[in-house]
Amino acid sequence: MWAQVRGGGRGVVTLPAEQAAKWDHGGEAPPAADGGTAPRRVLRRTSAWRQYGEFATVGVFNAIVDLGVLNLLLWLFPTTNRLGLTVENSLAVALAITNSYLWNSRWTFRPQADGSVRQMVLFVAQSLLNIGINDLALILTAAPVRHLHLGPAWVSLNLSKGAAMAFASSTSFLVMRLFVFRASPRRTTPGRGQRPTA
Repeated sequence: MWAQVRGGGRGVVTLPAEQAAKWDHGGEAPPAADGGTAPRRVLRRTSAWRQYGEFATVGVFNAIVDLGVLNLLLWLFPTTNRLGLTVENSLAVALAITNSYLWNSRWTFRPQADGSVRQMVLFVAQSLLNIGINDLALILTAAPVRHLHLGPAWVSLNLSKGAAMAFASSTSFLVMRLFVFRASPRRTTPGRGQRPTA
């Protein structure tokens, strides 16, 4: 009989039932088809790319919220000065981050999300870092892009905003994966014939 168990990260491995039982109870890594040790690093790498794909999908919706709110604010309160752009961009990013947390905690990082105070504090810290990076990138690129005369002011601002979102989003993913929703060390139990260690 065969059974499916989760390997490193969120990967799923199909193994004979006896080996699957050992794997589920913290035994040694299951042997690969060639008789060697299962490549855990490959499983972790696959999991990381899958998470990044899910994070990018959520990022599309975040971009819609971010750009939508920013352009609405620019339409209601037109501005090109740094203070005005910083305030309006920060509001837009804050709403996008709220959307990001709701989706990422329930999908991308669901296995690691526990709703603890620690995670909430780290997420707030990550959010403030994200806003700062986003604002700084927007301010630093707004004037140079505007001087390229690629179109109306709102076109230049959206191009700068796109660059800011791409940079801030990549940083956000790394911080979330490595710190905010970091997987807890796997607790193991003694297998057959093994004694508990102190």
